[in-house]
Amino acid sequence: MRSRLFFRLLCCLPALLLTACRGGAPADEEDVAGPPARAQVQAVTVSTQNLTQYRTFPATSTYPRKSTVTAPVAGYVTGVKVRLGDRVTAGQVLFTLETKERRALGSSIQRIDPSLKGFGLVSVAAPSPGIISVLNVQQSGDYLLEGTALCTVAESSRLVFQLNLPYEYHALAQGNPTCTIVLPDSTRLTGTVQAPLASVSPGQSEVYLVRPNNPPGVIPENLIVQVRLTQARRPQAQTLPTPCVLADETLHHFWVMKLVNDSTAVKVPVTLGVQQPGETEIKSPIFSPNDRILSAGNYGLADTARVKLTR
Repeated sequence: MRSRLFFRLLCCLPALLLTACRGGAPADEEDVAGPPARAQVQAVTVSTQNLTQYRTFPATSTYPRKSTVTAPVAGYVTGVKVRLGDRVTAGQVLFTLETKERRALGSSIQRIDPSLKGFGLVSVAAPSPGIISVLNVQQSGDYLLEGTALCTVAESSRLVFQLNLPYEYHALAQGNPTCTIVLPDSTRLTGTVQAPLASVSPGQSEVYLVRPNNPPGVIPENLIVQVRLTQARRPQAQTLPTPCVLADETLHHFWVMKLVNDSTAVKVPVTLGVQQPGETEIKSPIFSPNDRILSAGNYGLADTARVKLTR
């Protein structure tokens, strides 16, 4: 009888062991999984600073006052004393000419009459200080008729930049405001916007002349630059780093994630003001200096998200 009972228990032992293993598996898996992971985030506080918002428009360099230098007589070009882009002074010799009569007489002219030493030699001088903006004759030896254009001298002191400003932005140029002129090599000049010309471009833009205060060196004509006009100023603006601000797909709604404690962040809708690279004005709400706003790890977080603050 005892041996038969022992045999039955021995047969049931594998089934009992299998049931025990299956029953303990969920508890073991739960222990391995642990608590849900929390987003790793960083936070900053708001700051207060003066902000300025700009609008940038293209403009073209031009010299409105120019003088065309022409050949006073018909003759041969014997010397070209300037190059394109050279800065010249009033009275500086630009070209030398020789009339065909002197060339026909050659060296015998002094034997005929020593007082005719300079006969038929003509020096052409610059009528005003400026820059050689156009050089029509670049080498000697050519025969020119009287009145032929030799070059054009643009008065460097009259350099301006022509700005075609869309009419909807005309308020930015009222009152002769100061502006910044950015050259293609990143050189920055300070300039003043003059009154608009009495014309409108085909694109319905007003034409303004921007005069640089202290132009450096020689600026070629028809150079395309960028003119930066002030659109808005915000003294003592409440700002946050740009990565703090989140937006929907249509860019109509904006918000930030604010920490309510070290492990929970809530969604706070905000109204934006002046935006600059790296900094954005928050017009509302007004945050406390102690409020902590997420600056990293905030993308895609839901309201009341569980987070882990890192330093």
